[in-house]
Amino acid sequence: MRSIVAPSLDRLRTRDRIESIARLRAAARALGDVDVSGWDDDTLHDHLEDLSKVLCALDAELSRVAESVRARGLSVSEPRAA
Repeated sequence: MRSIVAPSLDRLRTRDRIESIARLRAAARALGDVDVSGWDDDTLHDHLEDLSKVLCALDAELSRVAESVRARGLSVSEPRAA
């Protein structure tokens, strides 16, 4: 007899996976809105320590996610142009 719990857990896992992809897409969109090229040198210098910390944290998290994919024998590649 098959357990009723298994399909429910599977749906939860699927929802978690879909939400994870949605969070990654939202993060990419949020980063797309960031443009420091218009910041003057003084402003950039004033915020450089915070920017550096955040950029390093983002790099570490992106690397962690990508390495998790690569550890499964898959590759992370650029999307093909439309």
